[in-house]
Amino acid sequence: MTQRDDPRAGRRRRAGGAEPLSRGEPRGERLSRERILEAAIGVVERDGVEGLSMRRLAQELDVWPMSVYRYFQDKDALLDAMAAHSAAPATGKPAGGTWQEQLKTLLDDARRQIAASAEIGARIPRAFLEPEPLKLTETAMQILKNAGFDAGEAARAWRALYSYTFGFA
Repeated sequence: MTQRDDPRAGRRRRAGGAEPLSRGEPRGERLSRERILEAAIGVVERDGVEGLSMRRLAQELDVWPMSVYRYFQDKDALLDAMAAHSAAPATGKPAGGTWQEQLKTLLDDARRQIAASAEIGARIPRAFLEPEPLKLTETAMQILKNAGFDAGEAARAWRALYSYTFGFA
């Protein structure tokens, strides 16, 4: 067992093999859910989903692996959060234009975001009720209601449009 793997050592080496860090040494940017997601997306873009592990992610962030588990229970929870993040390309109402143009812009953004995250795109249906993807639905519903659709019509129209967009992406 190397010093890096020995939990009793109280120190670990930086990912690039630089000087050891002690547990109390400041690490610069504070760890957060958003920072972990950004790093995980970077790892998946470089190495694919198979290259993503909690240990690899911790290495990328220069933190202890258990630190990542404070934010995500396991790799599946992390992948679901990544899917939710990729399904939420727009959080505000698209500017100007008719309601059709606004919906087209919103759906084009969603399609591009989903297609860019092809490795985790299959998880999006599981994550669709997370807060980030729900912002997309709320925006679309508001556009449709402002166009004169009642709530039921707007919901049916949005389900059809988003299902088609997701399938196309």
